[in-house]
Amino acid sequence: MSDTQEKAPGIKLGRIGGVPVYLSSSWFIITAVITISVGLQLSRSQWIPAFNAYLMGFACAAVIAIAVLIHEVAHAMTARAFKWPDAHIVLTLMGGHTQFGSFKAKPGASLWVALSGPVSNFVLAGLGWLIIQNLELGIYSKLLLDFFVYANLLLGAFNALPGLPLDGGRLVESIVWKATGSQFKGTIASSWVGRAIAVGVVFFFVVYPYLRGEEIQIITAVVGLMVAVFMWQATTGLIAHSKMMLNLPTVIASDLMKPASAMLSQVTVADVFARQSQRGGEIILADGKGMPVGVVDAQAISRVDRDRAAEVPALAVARALGHGAIVAASSDGRALIDYLASVSSVEYAVISDQGHVVGLLHQRDIVKAVTGRRK
Repeated sequence: MSDTQEKAPGIKLGRIGGVPVYLSSSWFIITAVITISVGLQLSRSQWIPAFNAYLMGFACAAVIAIAVLIHEVAHAMTARAFKWPDAHIVLTLMGGHTQFGSFKAKPGASLWVALSGPVSNFVLAGLGWLIIQNLELGIYSKLLLDFFVYANLLLGAFNALPGLPLDGGRLVESIVWKATGSQFKGTIASSWVGRAIAVGVVFFFVVYPYLRGEEIQIITAVVGLMVAVFMWQATTGLIAHSKMMLNLPTVIASDLMKPASAMLSQVTVADVFARQSQRGGEIILADGKGMPVGVVDAQAISRVDRDRAAEVPALAVARALGHGAIVAASSDGRALIDYLASVSSVEYAVISDQGHVVGLLHQRDIVKAVTGRRK
């Protein structure tokens, strides 16, 4: 993580290949679910004592964590080959994820980084199978290794499905990205495939057994529903963000602003009244260097007695502007988003190419525009 003041995403376990690894508190939830579900199933047999059954359940949870960790390390190491910055791994309720710093990706690199995860699981499954075939193992070792092979095959195959947020979704994203030149259009297309997969998960684990008159396995159904809900929520966020990013170039400051003109901050309310009667619009007060410092407040100035307006400084009825709260009239949504992040102000003076104040822009209007909520 580049900012040491940011809250850590979980318990730091250490580093692998220089990549920080964190354990989210939500991981303990899925560990408990796996431990109990596997323990219950094994304890029904006559040959495994209850304690050993639940111990094996915890061992299976640890096996899945190892499979997920190697999966994420594969992502991180492949990303490092493409010089993606600031990777860190987090093991979570839904398995895990690898996060990166801000950078500009390319379709090919994105696909290679994504597919490296499932490939690592298939390799692990193959190694586990070879061990089973060539070594004499005890009953518990054999059982655990069988689970290791099964877990890696399932993890690799499921993540290879072609819909976001699964790794295979980067294939659809990259194809559409390459064809349209827009990663965000690719993300939207792949997210809809991911939604279809989420619906398929619910159908396979809940609806299909019910229609066949089979007993629904509660643990399996709960895990399936958790996965489907996670995928739906993730794709909803991806689609909303991608639509916003596609919308940014169409958002122009001059289209959102209210007309305004500038006056020196030393003027009186009487001077403001005179300007408003001549031009109308908002009045932005500027210091001697031409830097906007405040906006005349309509409610405050309406309470000033016009007979005493020449005695009241305009600054007395103005809202302060944050330092550097200036945007160019030609700024599009991408630049405006940067202003929102870097300037602590809810209002901005809009400056023309000639350096004149031409408008006033409010933060809420930027947010509505970039999120596509303009009327």
